[in-house]
Amino acid sequence: MLSQTRWRKACRLLWLYCCITPVAFAETTFDLKTLLDKAVAENPMMAVSKAQMEAAAAGITVARSFYNPDMEIMAGPARYRGVPTPGATERNYGVTISQPLDFPGTRTSRRELAEQQLTYAEKGIQTTSFDLRNLIKQAYLTVLLRQQILQMLGANLSILQEIQTKIKRKVDVGEAARYELIKADTEVLAAERDYASAQTRIDEAKAILRGMIGNMPDTFEVKSELPVISTLPSIIDLRKSAENNPYLQQLITAKDSAEAKLKLEQALRFPGLTLKSDFTQDPDLNTFRLGVVVPLPVWNRRDGQIAQAAAGIEEADANIKLQHQVLRKEIDSAYQRSVIASNQLKVFENGLLQQSEATLSRAEAAYKFGERGILEYLDAQRVNRDVKRDYLVAKFDYFFSVLQIERFIGSDLVQP
Repeated sequence: MLSQTRWRKACRLLWLYCCITPVAFAETTFDLKTLLDKAVAENPMMAVSKAQMEAAAAGITVARSFYNPDMEIMAGPARYRGVPTPGATERNYGVTISQPLDFPGTRTSRRELAEQQLTYAEKGIQTTSFDLRNLIKQAYLTVLLRQQILQMLGANLSILQEIQTKIKRKVDVGEAARYELIKADTEVLAAERDYASAQTRIDEAKAILRGMIGNMPDTFEVKSELPVISTLPSIIDLRKSAENNPYLQQLITAKDSAEAKLKLEQALRFPGLTLKSDFTQDPDLNTFRLGVVVPLPVWNRRDGQIAQAAAGIEEADANIKLQHQVLRKEIDSAYQRSVIASNQLKVFENGLLQQSEATLSRAEAAYKFGERGILEYLDAQRVNRDVKRDYLVAKFDYFFSVLQIERFIGSDLVQP
């Protein structure tokens, strides 16, 4: 009875272990959409941009605030120079209250500058988010490319190992020359080297992807699902779409900020005035006065600050023109790369892949029937492997070229 109870407990523990172990040791699998959302939510660069936007929003509060008033209190003994007044005290004191005020134009200029700086920070978040999403897509596709290359190399290695085993049997029974086994061994060693290198490249690509997101497990898998590419516009439409480039929009906002800065510097020549009220009590006299303090721009007319602000506008305008030129060049270049990759894909899909497979099949059949040697068969195997690799590279090159176009026009062309 006791042994049966122990046996039941052991069975339950074994069943529990079998249920928990796959969950505990299973690697997390991410799809592209999850990675994009995770990067935007957790990447430190996004946190930096958000903090900059919060600081810029606080700048508007600063620009709308009023200056605090000043209070000055002074007191001391009084000494009569003549005959003292009967009943008068021998002390005096004074109270002065000052309130600095900006002119409406100065206050408006300060607020407009703060608002432009907030807009610039908001554009910065959009730029950072879009660039980060674009880089995540590239890293994700790089992992997929290297995984597919690894699968292709693994299949190639298995075939070469089968060939090696068959040739070894033939050599052992004297049906094949020794050099054929040496050649097969060399091909297998090269295939093992390529397979190990491909595995290392996958680990490298995953490390880059992990570094872009931040909070990621040490081991993870990506879903082997290619994203969807939207219909690529014509080159003319792409050039027009360059106006939506996030970095260009940020530069335009920077020019608006520079113009607001110039307006503020001009207003600060004569920024405002100070209202003052004064009460003084002398031993025999009480005085109450109201006054105004007005700055006179005689020696310092802020010529240097105004010149710096004007130069900032010229610099911003030059950066916008430069960015237009860069975008025009990069869009044309990326579009041509997409055309080249598309044409290469058509060549592979319209016959090259089938021809390579057919050539390999004929070479294999000829080797089996003794019409060709092992060298011709292995050469056909190598050519077929290279064609498949080139097809994968061309396939993903098209994705990468579209991602480059996406980055320059500021619009999502590759969708999860």
